[in-house]
Amino acid sequence: MDKPASSAQAQPPAAPVPDERMDNVLRLACYSVIGLFGLGLLTVLKIASDLVVPIVGAILVGTILSRISDRLTRLGLSPMVSGLCVVGAAIAISSVLINALIDPFTAFISQAPKMAEEVIAMTSPILQPLANLKNALFQTHATESVQLAGGSEAEWLTSFLGRLTPALGELLVFFATLAFFVAGRSSLRRRVILALPERESRLTAIKTIGAVEAVLANYFGSVAVVYVAVATATGIVAFACGLSNPLLWSAMTFVASFIPYLGPALITVSLAASGLLSQGHSLLALAPALAFVGVHAFSEIFVIPTMLGRRHEINPLLIFLSIVFWSWMWGPVGAILAVPILLSALTFVALSTEDEPYLP
Repeated sequence: MDKPASSAQAQPPAAPVPDERMDNVLRLACYSVIGLFGLGLLTVLKIASDLVVPIVGAILVGTILSRISDRLTRLGLSPMVSGLCVVGAAIAISSVLINALIDPFTAFISQAPKMAEEVIAMTSPILQPLANLKNALFQTHATESVQLAGGSEAEWLTSFLGRLTPALGELLVFFATLAFFVAGRSSLRRRVILALPERESRLTAIKTIGAVEAVLANYFGSVAVVYVAVATATGIVAFACGLSNPLLWSAMTFVASFIPYLGPALITVSLAASGLLSQGHSLLALAPALAFVGVHAFSEIFVIPTMLGRRHEINPLLIFLSIVFWSWMWGPVGAILAVPILLSALTFVALSTEDEPYLP
């Protein structure tokens, strides 16, 4: 008779126990690859800012203008024709405004060095203690004074024109991208959605694109109405206080108001310097700047939160960090795009986590 098999031979071999350390290493490797990809992407965005910034700005602006294009499409126009009409109207309005403001802006630029001298003279009592502290820390005995680094007016204007040339190229890229994006937005959106393999992913894409477009249109529409009112009030104040070119002050205020913190501060300093040039060193010279600060603070604290509602309430720390980061990445234009990019990211995250999106 055959001997019975031993118990050790009868039992099947035990399944291998997964190595938790290996899983942790693989997870860490995946996170490292994602982090390296993110750093590489940010590096590319930083290096190619001259090309990326006008494209991103055109897409954000085109997303808003596409809402108007959709209404024209409902009236019977084709998407291509309605998109071209909207972009053509936007370019025409921009051209008229630029043509009307180019002479006052040139005169304002010619006075910029004198205004900068007035600002430095006004802030020197505040900066002098800092200079003294620097001298004490670095043990320097030479008397330091704050001086204008722009040189003569001719040198300042030459530097300004040298920076204006690449800006015109970026403006051309912006309007070209805007025209093609708005005109072919419907076709592009359809292709992106149909490229997804599953039905659920397509529905998620439709939902996400619609939510982002809605939140951007609601944000820009609301703040644009408020900033038009602030710009109009600034122009009236400039006219009442005897400042030159009130229309230019209104246009500058409207554009600068879209740059949180930095834009209003720049307008405040410019109004104070212009008041000092026209009124001399008196308390009346600071009246335009103080009036603008009051109007802008009222709009930011009371009017805009009331119009946007709780759905757009964002932690001020997130807004500040977003402005700092995108300003470092893309300069002043990055500061303008910081809040729209943050709103789009929050909307995307809210939809991906199945929370309530930031819809109007």
